[in-house]
Amino acid sequence: MMVQTTTTKNGQHGFTFLEVMVAVAIIAIAFVTLIGSQSQSVSVAGESRFRVMAALLAQQKLTELESMDFEELNGGEGDFGDEYPSYRWQAEVVELGEEDTGIKKGDDLLKAIDLTILQNKGTRSYVVRSLVMRRPENT
Repeated sequence: MMVQTTTTKNGQHGFTFLEVMVAVAIIAIAFVTLIGSQSQSVSVAGESRFRVMAALLAQQKLTELESMDFEELNGGEGDFGDEYPSYRWQAEVVELGEEDTGIKKGDDLLKAIDLTILQNKGTRSYVVRSLVMRRPENT
């Protein structure tokens, strides 16, 4: 690409003010687009980091809850201690009856655990549901 310069009356070569302004405008538009892309990628990376950590913490908490005796399984809330100070959890346990499951004589057989992992006072949340079944009685 060949760039032509303008010649003034006294024979000096250079760019006109308009050409310089157009070049600056093009550079500014490109710069703003790059800054916007960088900001968006940082946001996506932060959300991904939260989702991975929340999934691991949810798996840990669900394992803890599912290992409890079926009768003692209740909702609650808490945190993950000093290791993960910005994360909290809330659990809601619902008994599922025959209307919910379609299992005849299925009352008091299943419980649903709705576990929510929260970060930074609830600005981000991750929700998972798990079903727990009563251990069969030996006959």
